[in-house]
Amino acid sequence: MWLNADFWKFEALFCEFIKICILPESKKILLVEDNPDDVFIIRRILSKATEGLELEVATTGAEALEKFSAGSFDCLVLDYNLPDTNALEFLQHERFPDIPTIILTGLKDERLLTGALKLGVVNFLAKDEISGDILPNAILNALSSKQKSQFLEQKKERIYEGLMESMGQGLFALDLNNNIVLTNQRIAEILDYQEFELLGKPVFNLIDAREIETFWNEYSKIKSGKKTNFEITLISKTKNEIHAFINQTPLFDNNGVFNGSLSLVTDITNLKEIEKKLRETEKLTMMSQLASEVAHEIRNPLAVIKSGLYLLRKTLSAGREAGLEPFPTDEGISRIDRAVDRVEAYVDNLLNLSKPPSLNLKTVGINALIEEFLAEIPHEIFSNIEVVKELGDDLPQVKVDTEKLKQVFINLTKNASEAMQGKGKIQINTCRLQIIEKEFIQLTFEDTGYGISEEIIEKIFDPFYTTKTKGTGLGLAICKKIIDAHQGKIEVKSRVGVGTTIVIWLPISSLDNTKQIVDKSLCFMI
Repeated sequence: MWLNADFWKFEALFCEFIKICILPESKKILLVEDNPDDVFIIRRILSKATEGLELEVATTGAEALEKFSAGSFDCLVLDYNLPDTNALEFLQHERFPDIPTIILTGLKDERLLTGALKLGVVNFLAKDEISGDILPNAILNALSSKQKSQFLEQKKERIYEGLMESMGQGLFALDLNNNIVLTNQRIAEILDYQEFELLGKPVFNLIDAREIETFWNEYSKIKSGKKTNFEITLISKTKNEIHAFINQTPLFDNNGVFNGSLSLVTDITNLKEIEKKLRETEKLTMMSQLASEVAHEIRNPLAVIKSGLYLLRKTLSAGREAGLEPFPTDEGISRIDRAVDRVEAYVDNLLNLSKPPSLNLKTVGINALIEEFLAEIPHEIFSNIEVVKELGDDLPQVKVDTEKLKQVFINLTKNASEAMQGKGKIQINTCRLQIIEKEFIQLTFEDTGYGISEEIIEKIFDPFYTTKTKGTGLGLAICKKIIDAHQGKIEVKSRVGVGTTIVIWLPISSLDNTKQIVDKSLCFMI
């Protein structure tokens, strides 16, 4: 009786010893899968494994994160497509623990494989290839090492070899849901992202909203098996517009079924800027030549009319002294004279447009120059307009052409007065501003007029473009030319029904060499 009792006690202790020292501890596996049939199959496969694999199931990414918060797991088996996310997005979640991960998918897609590898996934299996010991062995391999399997390394080398990271173009691949599943470093550089941030992201998050329809139209061709090339505007992480040329190719699985696309991306932003400048140069060249010819053709007859008016005045004066009657009044001649002066002013503007401005630089304070211009501006412009000034008190003196800048200020305030129909408020601000390593004086002229639409703003500095019934379209074109000559910048911001703000930036650094530099560039343009 005693022997029997001790035997059973010894057997129990021996079994415990074997359990602790010899038999491996069961491993907790979290399966994230929303398809009940797939869950059933995977549970059966793992139940037959000789190693102890304890399975828990989550049906969504959110539920999986909750399970991670509640306890620890040794390995994650993750379906690629989930109701609330996809595998690549899920792996980047801040609450995702650092554990070995295997991705399951219904598609044999090497692009998914490459994107997953970059996020540290240790294996990637198609669901129709996990029977027998394949899945249990994959889990054991993942548990024993977080190194990528030789199988995955071979596939990675086949995709990357001599192609992706060495190419000068950006590259991304899309799955059937238009999520990014493959990238190279160049596309990340173009869009200002880290490469892993792009994986799992819907491509529409990177496209200008105004051009998504363009992408859809091209994508319909891809789905039909055709290659396509098109231009589109992408949006970087910093919200900058990237003009891109995309060469898109359809991808098919081993059965010839369409399963996504591969896109090569060329950044043509700089090229677009060069094309724009060339078009502007050509347009300015043509307009300047025309303006110069017209100005010279008009100036000669004006000189004759001016001379005739001078002689007529002398003749009338002599007639009055001699008591001759009747004779025209001086008022009629003065009206003709003023009309000629207006035409001459227009001719001067034409000539100013057709040649580079020559700057007479003086060292002045911008605030004092604004006060001077406000004192000189005709009273009728500001008769029913409130002028508010907020002038910075820490502004250094700068070298500028005072008369030409006053011409700019007067033109801007006249435009503002006309936009407000002679009634409203103009606010003039100055301040010191640093952009990167350069310092500027910023001037703003803000009105409460009817505003300008985006379509008009794009053309507002074009010579001869005007929305006024009696305008010449030269005022703002000349203003821009004067500011450019000072190596500055002028910009228009406006909201229809609210008002318009003109912003001018003038560099604080010395402009001693401005005339020489600007004259050369403008002579080349004209």
